[in-house]
Amino acid sequence: MKAYQQYTVEDFLTDRWFLAWVKHNQPEARQFWEQWQQQHPDQRDTLLLAKDMAEALKNRPHSLSAEQEQLEVERIVKLTRHVPVQSNGSVQRNLWTQYQWLVAAMVLLILGVGGWVLYNRHETTSTTLAHNSSAVDTSTTNDWVNQVNGTSQPVQLSLPDGSQLTLMAHSQASYPHTFDSYKREVHLKGDALFSVVHEGKRPFLVYSGTLVTRVLGTRFRVQARPGETRMRVSVLSGKVSVMNQQDWNSAESLPNVPKAGVVLTANQQVTYDANQGSYQKELVAKPTLLPSTSETPETFTFDDTPATAVFERLKKAYGVEIIYDASALRHCTLTASLAGVSLYDQLQLLCASIGASYEVVDARIIITSKGC
Repeated sequence: MKAYQQYTVEDFLTDRWFLAWVKHNQPEARQFWEQWQQQHPDQRDTLLLAKDMAEALKNRPHSLSAEQEQLEVERIVKLTRHVPVQSNGSVQRNLWTQYQWLVAAMVLLILGVGGWVLYNRHETTSTTLAHNSSAVDTSTTNDWVNQVNGTSQPVQLSLPDGSQLTLMAHSQASYPHTFDSYKREVHLKGDALFSVVHEGKRPFLVYSGTLVTRVLGTRFRVQARPGETRMRVSVLSGKVSVMNQQDWNSAESLPNVPKAGVVLTANQQVTYDANQGSYQKELVAKPTLLPSTSETPETFTFDDTPATAVFERLKKAYGVEIIYDASALRHCTLTASLAGVSLYDQLQLLCASIGASYEVVDARIIITSKGC
């Protein structure tokens, strides 16, 4: 039996039994390594780091011959030999910090020569995510950049306009090397979080599956896995519009015609079913606080505060529509400290104290009460 507990990342990458698990998913190997992780928790981070490296090589967008793959492994191994050794005082630090630069360099090797950004000069192939008529013109002079995250960790990317894109595991995004002067376009396969720079009238467009998400400046997430007919867009802050590409093309050619689709604001999401052509708009599972513009942020401390005022403060803090009958609540007050409590838990506690109830309908919260 090999002394796997003494293995480094380099050792795992060149071990046949380890590769039988990661590369070939052999049942015996999978069972062995799952048990081994439980028996050696102190080495689990090293094992999983090596697994991410091996998976990235396995999932690279271009196939490799056996000889090419061996060369890639040897190049990664050479990098691991130069990993800086931590001092005794920092040995317990997270292994990801120690190998952070190594992972970045490894990705550069695996996902493309000269960088994992693949430039497709003057081409529209399948790697540009099946452009339709509203996508990039084949005559454009701009290079298209294809980003593929073949690892199990999110990757932070900067777009040409300064916007940020967090590309989730096993996802792909394409965009021009330089955005057009009148619009900014990104094509997505998979899952990504966007933080978009506001640029006035130049819209930011995300094409994902059969959906188009249009924003002017916001933070939102798009989940559209290849082969799935249900896609989801959720908004963290700001406002976006979501519609299928057929309706978007019609809106582009007939700007005066009312646009179909859904408008989302902070803490709202929509699930689109491509088979049914239907949109289901709702609140996100865990609404988050909006960025505070006040010098005195909300503390959610209430001292004999009218219930209507409490609801208004919640509406402002989360940007969520709360509907209630002010006349029915005119005698209801609340004394409590709800700092650090989630929105739905706050509503549950508030409603319990005043004998009310709430329900979420579409993207609205409706309060029902007989009064106090």
